[in-house]
Amino acid sequence: MKILAIGAHPDDIELGCGGLLLKAARQGHEVHMYSVTRGSVGGDPKQRTKELMQSAKFIGAKNLWIDNFEDTRLTVSSELISHIEFFVNKVDPELIITHSHGDVHHDHRAVSLSTVEAGRFVSNILSYEIPLTRNFEPQVFFDITDVIDDKVELIKKFSSQQSKLYLQADGIKGLAEYRALQSRLNSTVNHVEAFEVLKLCLDKEFKLLKVPHNLQKEQDTTNLNEILECV
Repeated sequence: MKILAIGAHPDDIELGCGGLLLKAARQGHEVHMYSVTRGSVGGDPKQRTKELMQSAKFIGAKNLWIDNFEDTRLTVSSELISHIEFFVNKVDPELIITHSHGDVHHDHRAVSLSTVEAGRFVSNILSYEIPLTRNFEPQVFFDITDVIDDKVELIKKFSSQQSKLYLQADGIKGLAEYRALQSRLNSTVNHVEAFEVLKLCLDKEFKLLKVPHNLQKEQDTTNLNEILECV
């Protein structure tokens, strides 16, 4: 499977779905990462870029792309949508993971809404949470119990941000434990990453469906709906 993880700032992807990406890469799936900004408002952009590169290497990502949009200035625009769409087309992913529509940070909301439009031909799009996300209503729970310590180590790569309480190990593990409890699987699962479903398509074998590439450019959605079962 090819996975494209998209974040507004360095460390967003890692906080939101770092555990899933670690497991995916180790199981042989292709992980691709795209950060829209270099996080200049939250620190030295050169250092944050270097930290992001270190984290992608730790994850085992096949590709990392770091754009140069202005931090805290993101809006839903044709420019942002076009940039995201470029990387969506480059990866041709089965799954995109990005921010939640309801996130309190306007940069995060802008990336989330733009990703849905940019990924309109992608069959499966999930949104992740970070510890500061509010009004998050997860429908998908992914067990990261066996990599929770690795996720904490991953977040430590962002040394310039370690003064922020939500990047501390207690915050990362606490949220994962809370979501494990919500999943009602906590008798066997101790740590979970949770996701909202923005778009989910299943094939006849109830596996994640990928739209054939030659159909992605079709404008007649009736033809697509004939072969997709979308939730």
